[in-house]
Amino acid sequence: MDAVKDLALRLLEREPPPGPVMDPARYVAGSLPGLLAAMARPGGRADGPALGSLCLKYAYAYVHPDRIGEDVSLEAVTELAGQFARRRGGCRALAGRGELRRLLLHHGFALQMLLDLPKTVHLLTALVAAASRVRTPEGFLGLDCGAGTGILLLGHFLLAGRLGVAGPSLWGIEHLPAVAERADGLLSALGVGRVVCGDATASAIYDNLPQGPVACLTNETLPSRGRRLYKEPFTAISQALFAALGDRLRETAFVPEAVWASEREGRWLRLAPENAFAGEGGQGKPARLFVMADVELAGRRLPADRVGEPFAALLAPPWREILGRRW
Repeated sequence: MDAVKDLALRLLEREPPPGPVMDPARYVAGSLPGLLAAMARPGGRADGPALGSLCLKYAYAYVHPDRIGEDVSLEAVTELAGQFARRRGGCRALAGRGELRRLLLHHGFALQMLLDLPKTVHLLTALVAAASRVRTPEGFLGLDCGAGTGILLLGHFLLAGRLGVAGPSLWGIEHLPAVAERADGLLSALGVGRVVCGDATASAIYDNLPQGPVACLTNETLPSRGRRLYKEPFTAISQALFAALGDRLRETAFVPEAVWASEREGRWLRLAPENAFAGEGGQGKPARLFVMADVELAGRRLPADRVGEPFAALLAPPWREILGRRW
């Protein structure tokens, strides 16, 4: 019976796409801590290939934290991307590696957000571009709601460092205990920040934040375009945030800067800091019942399903569909 079971499982196996996940000419060498330090300096490199390489090294360290200080090769991160892509059906690189496969499955949603390089890099680019909107760089306090692997806190760290701020106070909130624990361990080891496990839709979670104004806040807990906003906790988190923090958000640089939602009848709703990301739907209709449409990133409004388009070339063509599933 076991032989039949093994044969059935092998029939489900497929190999990941061929070739490296990223163009070797664009992959930036160096360890994760070294690359992060170089990018978090005023004038440091923060283009698409550097950010994409940072994401791949961070993903590798998230899965293999004991190798955080190594100069991880493109071959190694490509193998990990393939193992992740085939975590359900299996592949040769996962044969006999049950513990790794369970980790990839258990952390699959968070890793999917990270490994969609075009969209993740687009968000990180928007974070770095928020420098002109940061009004309180001294004692930089950054917050990420729905932190997942913690990758956007790396963006906060880059933003603060490029503004000349040493030792920013960066905090993420993640509701999945295993993900929060792993992200917190990695970010603590890097000296970036902390991730706490909790419900970002509950105002009480913000009571233990350090005092002072919030310099930058990220909340990308949004549904895909065409789905109603209540499918993800964005509006509930925004309500809790503004109820708890109030005036501390008055000069905060938000990413995304605004969210556009629509109704079937063609009415539009803009959710932005000035209306506490609640908007005004009219006729008593709450924002959560509107349909997700567009976001504003780095001063530009674009459809949510086009986030990442300027950075699509970061992933080699065979890998784009299999990893491009953030929203």
